Amino acid sequence: MRPSLRERNLRALERQCEAFNLLHLVGDTIHVWSGPREGKSVAVRIKYPAQVLSGHTPVVYVTGARTGSIALSHVREA
Repeated sequence: MRPSLRERNLRALERQCEAFNLLHLVGDTIHVWSGPREGKSVAVRIKYPAQVLSGHTPVVYVTGARTGSIALSHVREA
């Protein structure tokens, strides 16, 4: 049986988290925006590996200037 669209979408988000986690380890510093990708980003440290939050948003947990979960879409790639 073929996976549903929801299952395929969830798997794609999980792969996005896996790829991020291969490049960025817990304790690494990354730069993020808390809202729209405008202005200066801020440096934070990764507290926990990226994961899919509530089945719909890939996030990474950080500490520092911003604390909590940050959507991977708000992470500045080097």
